[in-house]
Amino acid sequence: MIGILATGFGAFPGVADNPSAALMGALHRRAPHFARLGIDVSTHVLPVLYEGLGKRLAALVKDVKPDAILHFGVAARRDVISVETCAHNRVSLEAADANAMRPKSHLLDERGPETIRVRLPATQIVAKIRAAGIEAKISRDAGTYLCNATLYDTLTSQSHLPVGFIHIPMPSHAASRSSRPHFAEIVAAADIAIVAVAAYVRHTRALSAAPAIS
Repeated sequence: MIGILATGFGAFPGVADNPSAALMGALHRRAPHFARLGIDVSTHVLPVLYEGLGKRLAALVKDVKPDAILHFGVAARRDVISVETCAHNRVSLEAADANAMRPKSHLLDERGPETIRVRLPATQIVAKIRAAGIEAKISRDAGTYLCNATLYDTLTSQSHLPVGFIHIPMPSHAASRSSRPHFAEIVAAADIAIVAVAAYVRHTRALSAAPAIS
């Protein structure tokens, strides 16, 4: 079994009902489906809080012991599912978290690199989602809020693991003519991404186990 930790986020100012939290519930209910594919998906909803972010993530990884981590968050101003390619060492001093707290520095890590690339095949994941008829795109900007901070921290602290992040838009309603995807499409895209991540882990394991050719 390939163990994948999937996370979403709870409520925060401006988003009282976070669809990434609902997505975790939907993925949890699909556990038997993933198990048949040899994938053990652990879902968790993270609080939108700056304080204790690193400790919470470290404790979660220690408890789950995943083979890969795939974060999901909502990008309310986007219309398309966005697969992130990097995290940036920056944070907005204006955006308060769920406890009305703001960062004290515009940098996440005073000594950290400016940019860290994800360790998952973002382009392949986008291609697979599009092949299912769901609109998706590559993104090089994970924002300046908790989504980017979570990705940056995970890439830094879990350097031995494949790590990625997918931003989902607010889902459209069934009768809406909006270009945004319905929630069922978001769930399907997340399913595709998780299966692709598991395949990537298996592939990298096979490569590392292959005997060297002299």
